[in-house]
Amino acid sequence: MKKIFRSSFVFSICFILGFLNILSAEEKKSPVDWTGITPEIAVPAKLDRDSNQGLAVELKSENSIGTWTGTVAVKTGTACRITAEAEIDLIGPSSPGNDSMIILSWMIPDKKNPCQRDYVEFSDQQSKTDPQKTIRQFDQIFTVPDQCTAVKIECIFKWRVGKAIFRNVEIATVPVPKPRMVRIVAANPHPSRPCTIEGNLAAMEETLKNIFQKVERPDIILFAECFTDSGAPGTVDAKAEPLPDGPTFRLLSRYARQYHVWIAGNIHEAAPEKIYHNTAFLVDRSGKLAGIYRKVHLTSSEFQKGVIPGKELPVFQTDFGKVAFVICWDNWFSETAKILRLKGAELLLFPLAGDAKESHWGKIWSARAIDSSVPMVVATQQAHLPSAIIDRDGEWLTETKEKNRFAWKDLDLNERKRSFWLSVGPSMGDPYQLYNFERRPSAY
Repeated sequence: MKKIFRSSFVFSICFILGFLNILSAEEKKSPVDWTGITPEIAVPAKLDRDSNQGLAVELKSENSIGTWTGTVAVKTGTACRITAEAEIDLIGPSSPGNDSMIILSWMIPDKKNPCQRDYVEFSDQQSKTDPQKTIRQFDQIFTVPDQCTAVKIECIFKWRVGKAIFRNVEIATVPVPKPRMVRIVAANPHPSRPCTIEGNLAAMEETLKNIFQKVERPDIILFAECFTDSGAPGTVDAKAEPLPDGPTFRLLSRYARQYHVWIAGNIHEAAPEKIYHNTAFLVDRSGKLAGIYRKVHLTSSEFQKGVIPGKELPVFQTDFGKVAFVICWDNWFSETAKILRLKGAELLLFPLAGDAKESHWGKIWSARAIDSSVPMVVATQQAHLPSAIIDRDGEWLTETKEKNRFAWKDLDLNERKRSFWLSVGPSMGDPYQLYNFERRPSAY
């Protein structure tokens, strides 16, 4: 690496009553040295200061990269909030994508390599003064890893013709984020024998009663795919229900309201003009309809019966986090979970009717949790299949095959399951970030 510029830049350090400073009073007075670096093998980048003392990186070629790097002292047992702004001006009408970024490397004394590397999340908006420019706001809180005494901050612009100027790079000590716990229940009723809609509704209610006898204050309960009419005689149009006026919604709404819990169900929906969908729905704690998702990937047996696919992959905001549905066949298409993750989903709700051998589903379910780095709750209705809760590492935390019973678990949605190396070298990396930040959609 070739150092092409060295200067000093004073970090703005926030000091608010109730918060601790990262740097001592004496250290705050000392400027942080920023160093401009470009790889020798790349087309040289131009690094300098703009008139407002911003850290500018100008690229004349797509085969170029430039980085400003500086180091700040930190304290174990605290958390850091990293904020910054980048003004990005590209040649040509294209989005800056992930080519303007900030990476943090957390350092332990006497260790050559960082113990952990993180990417700082951002949001974009159009410049108010120049519509051709993008204003990128970086803002994220990180808990300082054990034994770390410093964090290296890298402001990077790469692979684009244009200019990025990083300004107002600030680091402040904030309280360590608390766990964000959610109590999840995967319901496991089995269809009645003989199969009737009334019998299946009774099995759902028996399962709900079992849940509330054993689980104190659950946050969300998931039921299996189209359970109400599973195995019941009749065609789709005869068995489909309207929303929110059908018997399944009314049953789940009553229990959601009584026990102040979110409940996710799945039915054949009778939409207007005799259109039928395989629809998952979310009931909020007051018993109201909070959202619907219509299955996008239909099996051939479904569409040949007249079921129509949905056209969107929505994410729903709850009071504990953002959730999204993948219904049955949806889950075998990795794009589904990936898109939902990109939209902010923190928990995947997976209602399922049935599946084949364990050698098949035992791998796929875990794979979706792993490649999206989002935990999953699965509700099934067949005796050979478990209802289960799977974490973002693909580990099965709990499961059940018992009729009209359930599996439940408390999950921390703020937890990050880090892995060694990944793309960050000999350090711990966060798949939840990396599988998002390092995508290259322009090549897909």
